[in-house]
Amino acid sequence: MDKRTVLAIGLSILVLLIFQYFYAPTPVIQTDNQTQTETTGSESAQKAPAEQTSESIDVKKLDSTKEEEKTQVKTFNVKTNNLKITFNSDTGNIYTATILQYKDKEFPDLIFKSENGDYLNVLSASVSGYKHTVNEFNNRYEVQFVGETKDIVINKTYIIKKDSYFFDLKVTISNISDQTIQTSLGVVIGPGLGKGFEDSKYMFSGPLIFNGKQVTKEDPEDVEEPINVDNPSWLGYTSKYFLFSAMNGGLTKAAIESKGDSKAVVKGSKEVIVNPLDKSVTTFPIFVGPKEYDLLSSYKFELEESIEFGIFSFLSIPMLQILNFTYDYVGNYGLAIIVLTFVIKIITYPLTQKSMTSMKKMQVLQPEMTKIREKFKGEPQKMNAAMMELYKKHGANPMGGCLPMVIQIPIFIALYKTLLVSIELKGSPFIFWITDLSQKDPYFITPILMGLSMFLQQRMTPTGGDPTQQKIFMFLPLVFTFIFLNFPAGLVIYWLTNNVLTIIQQYFINRKVSAK
Repeated sequence: MDKRTVLAIGLSILVLLIFQYFYAPTPVIQTDNQTQTETTGSESAQKAPAEQTSESIDVKKLDSTKEEEKTQVKTFNVKTNNLKITFNSDTGNIYTATILQYKDKEFPDLIFKSENGDYLNVLSASVSGYKHTVNEFNNRYEVQFVGETKDIVINKTYIIKKDSYFFDLKVTISNISDQTIQTSLGVVIGPGLGKGFEDSKYMFSGPLIFNGKQVTKEDPEDVEEPINVDNPSWLGYTSKYFLFSAMNGGLTKAAIESKGDSKAVVKGSKEVIVNPLDKSVTTFPIFVGPKEYDLLSSYKFELEESIEFGIFSFLSIPMLQILNFTYDYVGNYGLAIIVLTFVIKIITYPLTQKSMTSMKKMQVLQPEMTKIREKFKGEPQKMNAAMMELYKKHGANPMGGCLPMVIQIPIFIALYKTLLVSIELKGSPFIFWITDLSQKDPYFITPILMGLSMFLQQRMTPTGGDPTQQKIFMFLPLVFTFIFLNFPAGLVIYWLTNNVLTIIQQYFINRKVSAK
């Protein structure tokens, strides 16, 4: 790696760290084509004027269920292979949701929960005194809640597969009166994440909404006025690695709203009109689980948009797919990272080869270049012409290192984001002391080896130019070692492997050019 490349990568890492520290949590707020939407729930139902289906129809408005705080909550659990869902017996809502495992990794303390009551509220006409039944089948549970008033019957049915992080919530509103009724139907998630989720200042955690084009999100403590989004595809609460989301349901409006004390909820709603002796059926697919790219992208609502791959996602996603493909064969993500490094090295080999050869030629030509500078001192035009003739004669290119430098920067940033956000690496061991590739090396052995390999690489790289600059560059391995101390071990392994391959490549190029 030539010194311009080293400097550029160093600066890119510095910029990356500054950006992540100060700006990464900044939300992407949708601003185009937004309208001021109404709040889902009892307040919006009371304030919003009812829309008549026709002037001749008498429509009766029903208040939506209020989000009430209860001092004593009656609950029961339904446990599957992956999840434990705790239901509120009185409201028919999800009180808490616990993620038990992901692949062979157990997470018994990851609980989506709210301090104020139910974590997932279904807002519909006010009904109290729900009665529930639980039926178990070979591959699923069906949990049904039924409540009624003199006008309507509300049926909430949860269809929970035993081997999936996805399940369905079907809400049926039956009109048993002789009048057409209108009510607001929707869901509210939050406030807060709950217990056991990893906190990262580099990654967003909080409420978010996706409308099919972009993600709208905001840190709960920064929510003052409601942030409104029309026609949401899904909405939910996310941590670095896990997501609780409700999808579709024909919702027309969504919002992120403050609940005070740095808390916020995300909610979606739509208006439902039901004729006498008729019913309305709405299904909300629910996801509670890990943000694994392949798992999320297998569903049609683009839940993978909750993963923050950054501006180089077009590189990060293929890198992750190569890692997963390799892991299926080698069974170790550390080895998969090394294989990925070889793949990247092979792809960039022609450009790197050309760059290294050019730099070595430039080193060989240093005495001739010095003579030209002395000969045409004070005559810059003649000196430049003589230099260009020298480069042309020997096939050297002073800008030969620039293109590989430009390519390496996005590759590094893309891989950094891949290793940072991918739950596949969470808790994945490599060898001996490295028990989690998503965390830093606990003994800093790999960063030190990386720094030593960079120093050796510098000694082999063709030198030239200002002696003062050369002395400054000698400190870069130390600077890089310090920067990499707290980087994920997987990223350090990539950089160390890349350095070793570059040293081997540089060794053969130096021999070849010197022989000529």
